[in-house]
Amino acid sequence: MEIFLNCDLGEWESPEQTASLMPHLHMANIACGGHAGTTQSIAYCQQLADAQKPFAVSTGAHPGIPNINQSRGRILPENFSIDDFNSLLEIQIQRYISSADLNHIKLHGALYHLTEANEEFRNAFLAFVRHKSLISIVCLAAGSVAKEAAERDLPILPEIFLDRHYHANGQLLERTHPNALITDKSVIVERLEQLQQTLSLTAHDGSIIHLPDHYDCLTACVHSDTQNSLDILKAAREFLDNNQV
Repeated sequence: MEIFLNCDLGEWESPEQTASLMPHLHMANIACGGHAGTTQSIAYCQQLADAQKPFAVSTGAHPGIPNINQSRGRILPENFSIDDFNSLLEIQIQRYISSADLNHIKLHGALYHLTEANEEFRNAFLAFVRHKSLISIVCLAAGSVAKEAAERDLPILPEIFLDRHYHANGQLLERTHPNALITDKSVIVERLEQLQQTLSLTAHDGSIIHLPDHYDCLTACVHSDTQNSLDILKAAREFLDNNQV
């Protein structure tokens, strides 16, 4: 099992934090002007990604919903339509490709969960990806987007969240839950070890979530605004560098 670390960048972190996180990543999802991000921050993230040694960090777009009441793109606007969705994606992808390399797409927050839960929006998203010929979709491992994209022969990178707890059904624990986040780097490393050995995660209630056995690679996310994110990423990257080809 090969695991690639990803992080959502160009959001609310400082430029200094962006620079400190980038060397520990395999992939960067760059906010492109929806929930966060500007043309300048996109270009800055790409510059940092290209400068990493011995290999550049792969970059992709991270479209999101504009902030509502400081929700950071995690609440949908009222009466949000398919036309709104397509327009939002088109505008943000065009902004992104003017300043960065498009290797993958990962929806942010409310959009990520909307396409998992709603078939109409999921179909619109997959149609958009096919039309744009994007290289890969970063999407919830064992989720609806992953399953339907694979059925349409669209390349995916199944994603798990290292710094978030899960329900037994494989859905993320709500951020309002007091134990939603994982900030202990030793627990993070244990999760990576479990993934490599058994292709599974332990849910918040102690039950085991088994991922599809045909997955030969995963991408694992650590959020830049998670407390202790730098130490988490350092520990995760060290483990992976020592335990996978």
